[in-house]
Amino acid sequence: MGRPKVSEPRDRQFNLSLTASELASLQRRAEAVGMRPVHLGRALLLDENRKINSREKENHNCMERLIFTQLVRLGNNLNQLVRHLHRTGDPLPGDLAPLLNDIRQIIARVSS
Repeated sequence: MGRPKVSEPRDRQFNLSLTASELASLQRRAEAVGMRPVHLGRALLLDENRKINSREKENHNCMERLIFTQLVRLGNNLNQLVRHLHRTGDPLPGDLAPLLNDIRQIIARVSS
């Protein structure tokens, strides 16, 4: 069974020439928000509500995405740890409670 057909396939190209430093900047920005450069470029080009010189807002959004990505990774690791502990019957590590408190504080800060 193959992939389902998309209603509007991306079958057109828009080629863009960049300098080496521009490409490196795009790659750094994409990595910072956990995206591929092509996806970040598409999102930036097609965002009609985006103001051209809104660097402060852009940096804030990048930080939010970076924090979110890291929280997802932390959650994945914690899930794996808990599954392992349940399987083996081992007790919770003593340093897990402070770590969970730190994660809860970060989530509360990001949520507000």
